Amino acid sequence: MKKLACQYALLRFRPFVETGEFANVGVVLMAPEARFFGFRLLKRYGRITQFFHQLDYKIYLNGKELFKEELERFSTNLRRMALDGRKREIDLTLARNLFAELVRPREAMLQFDEQRIALADEPKAKLDALYDHYVERNFVTKEYQERLLESTVRKLLFHAKVGNNYRQEKIGNDDFAVNFPFVHMADGKAERIIKPLYLDQGDSTKILTHGGQWVDKVRRLRKRNALPDDVLFPITAPPPSTKQFGAFEEIRDDLQKASIQVVPANDDKLILQFATRTG
Repeated sequence: MKKLACQYALLRFRPFVETGEFANVGVVLMAPEARFFGFRLLKRYGRITQFFHQLDYKIYLNGKELFKEELERFSTNLRRMALDGRKREIDLTLARNLFAELVRPREAMLQFDEQRIALADEPKAKLDALYDHYVERNFVTKEYQERLLESTVRKLLFHAKVGNNYRQEKIGNDDFAVNFPFVHMADGKAERIIKPLYLDQGDSTKILTHGGQWVDKVRRLRKRNALPDDVLFPITAPPPSTKQFGAFEEIRDDLQKASIQVVPANDDKLILQFATRTG
């Protein structure tokens, strides 16, 4: 079976220009030879408001509904002007130009990433697969969860007017060094470090593996006298009633033995007390 050329683009939600952070919230795809155009948009706003701390959920919902209407109008016009099934010939050039205009860069909260090409046997199945990969899975990895935690801490620090005091830095020496997202520097040396850590995986082995990597990193840095006294790990833990909680406790205890301060990731008060402390 001949594979069809599909043009697609990811839709991104980027509400805060100053941070540049975004989340994939949709996909549009066109396969002109199959006279196909389709799109899928994220419906569950809860994950968006978790990622973008203090964002009013109505901002995303209203923006999504307006964008959905725009995409539906585009779909109608595309089919009428270029992909009309009643016409023998498809106007490929016009279809591609219209799609390029749809996904062109724009300064808005909802904006498309660069246009991409994929080959597929069935365009609708390809659209669903791209949505599952780039949108749904965007919210389930531990990497994503830690970016979410970092985003929350960053906004917390800027809200307290100390965000400019913290920046990403590589801490260590020529022998061993580790990147940390929030480092307060003084006289060219790290004075205070904050590292959010996500340990709410549904599997004890994953908690011990991921948490253990950071235990090993801080131990090696401590051995080299490369860490300051003040290091804070805000951690998202599994519920105490679960069997995974014991794995979290093991990692927490190991971090504390390495002189790392551990607090719940949702305890804004303790995080700010640490971040704003003087002396």
